[in-house]
Amino acid sequence: MSIKSVVKVMNVHSLLRVEKSRNKAKKYAAVENVLTDMIDNIVNNRNIALDYAVLRTKESNPILNIYIGSDMGFCNNLNSLVNRVLHDEEEDAVQVVIGRKIRPTVRKKLLLHLTREEYDNDKSKVMEILESGIRGLKYSKINIIYNHYYNSSQVQFEQKQIFPLEKNMRKESASEHYKEDFTFEGDVNKLLEDLMVLYTKYSLEIATVASYAAENISRQSVTTESLHRIAEREEAMVMRERKAEKDKQFAKVLDNYNKLRQY
Repeated sequence: MSIKSVVKVMNVHSLLRVEKSRNKAKKYAAVENVLTDMIDNIVNNRNIALDYAVLRTKESNPILNIYIGSDMGFCNNLNSLVNRVLHDEEEDAVQVVIGRKIRPTVRKKLLLHLTREEYDNDKSKVMEILESGIRGLKYSKINIIYNHYYNSSQVQFEQKQIFPLEKNMRKESASEHYKEDFTFEGDVNKLLEDLMVLYTKYSLEIATVASYAAENISRQSVTTESLHRIAEREEAMVMRERKAEKDKQFAKVLDNYNKLRQY
């Protein structure tokens, strides 16, 4: 198989992976939006006596940073952004790293390091760290650092805080959104805690699939450029061959002319 054929296959596969990741992200985002509405309505409901301690964290606790990188080739520019933040992070931060090419330098800060394949095969280890951190209020903040795919022309480096959640999660004014109140029987604080755990897990899932789409759109761009370069090289080669053939024909004509002059 020629290099051009291999690059074409890589290009097509990258586009297919982008589309698959985008569709998956939409599904996760739909669930995240529902959870956001539920959490927001509980927190801002006037009839519920809520212990807001479940929303607060201790500033003295460490920060948990979750770094998501790419294991594929042609993604050095994406990984370099993630690596730069990792190496410059706060002293009291701890790390969960997803991606073979994201390289932690301080091992004592590292809670877990997985390749993308290991994470996709078994997400439970990362999810357990998230859940125990939220239920036990172990961390002052939980951030996700990754590259987010928005569309084919926009991939943006993100540092997203997923915990603690803001009290007013919606951008709309309260008068526009909070039109009805409701009552709740049972432990509403436990319910809110469960919802926040789900919210952070879905936020992480959105980040991983958006990151996967970002790395594939990067690969698609590189392979498209490579195909253009290959086409240019092939065209130049054809031009050289044509020139060589013309030179050969001209030399033959000139040789015949010289022979005729001798007679």
